Amino acid sequence: MKIAVLGSRGIPNRYGGFEEMAAQTAPLWVAAGHEVVVYTTSDHPDPQKSYEGVRIKHIYNPEKSLGLAGQFVYDLLCILDARRQNFDVILQLGYTTSGIWSFLWPKKKTITNMDGLEHQRAKYAGLLSVFLKWSERRAVKRSKLLIADNPEIARYLSKYNWPIRTIAYGSNVINAPKNASNLLKEAGLPSDNFHVHIGRIQPDNHVAEILEAAKETGETLVAIGDYTTKYGKKLKSQFDCQNILFPGTIYDKEVLNALRSQCTFYLHGHSVGGTNPALLEAMGCGAMVLAHDNPFNASVLGGLGALWEDEDALKQLLVQRPSDAIRSEQAAISKERIQTHFNWPLIADQYLAAFAEIQ
Repeated sequence: MKIAVLGSRGIPNRYGGFEEMAAQTAPLWVAAGHEVVVYTTSDHPDPQKSYEGVRIKHIYNPEKSLGLAGQFVYDLLCILDARRQNFDVILQLGYTTSGIWSFLWPKKKTITNMDGLEHQRAKYAGLLSVFLKWSERRAVKRSKLLIADNPEIARYLSKYNWPIRTIAYGSNVINAPKNASNLLKEAGLPSDNFHVHIGRIQPDNHVAEILEAAKETGETLVAIGDYTTKYGKKLKSQFDCQNILFPGTIYDKEVLNALRSQCTFYLHGHSVGGTNPALLEAMGCGAMVLAHDNPFNASVLGGLGALWEDEDALKQLLVQRPSDAIRSEQAAISKERIQTHFNWPLIADQYLAAFAEIQ
């Protein structure tokens, strides 16, 4: 098969979940004998033309000059180029900005990963929410098959009475770096008796509740993310206290894995998306997770860690210290769950089965 992947900023991954999925699965599709093209922004910081056998097609991205409108232009240019190629399958990742061009999607060839419930995100309130609901409907009608990354997303999409497959994101099992403590000390971070939060700084990720719980309990929290946004600056100012560290955005995977493996608790506040890559990465490191109580997180954790509804419930959990035996058992089960249900070769095979289904 000749497969195109659209809708992300491209590979190698320097951005987020869709990009990581493309970077992990596309080479496996090539190894299985398929030709794969991943569409990538022209301003990608790593402008190589191929990646582990995957062809990278750079497309002009005017986002820096046009802002959000630039994303719409990039998506348009991607689909126009893809239409000129003889692809057997077009995998469309999301519809937030590309849905407006869905009338151009080759319906018989298009499979769409519907991502999370975008219209419910706080940052997309008002008219943007209305637009995203419309875009969601258009994406459904212009796709041959829908991909849900979580059973709860599949349940939501079932209202459309459209073909759906549930395929999660994947992750890897990561052993703690042998020099984890030194790595953290060299990065100016605590090496024991601390909690960590990693994620986008937005209201539906319940960052304020996480910071409030840390502030009121006095527990040490390493809060990783971009706090230079308007909302981020507000939170950083509001929670300016000695026990909360704001190191900014960290991309060094060794440092991130050291944080996940050494922390007392990994705090996860995502509430709108489906299977969140950051949660899988924490589980792959064996971290004990305290996650916001919603069906998405619950289905991924499968009974591991603990769930919290609000900052009061989180405060009660933060001050607990499970025994070493319990932590060790949870870490082993967590890694086994990743290896069994969320490993990348399994995810790649499930996508290939979906591709074959529409041929």
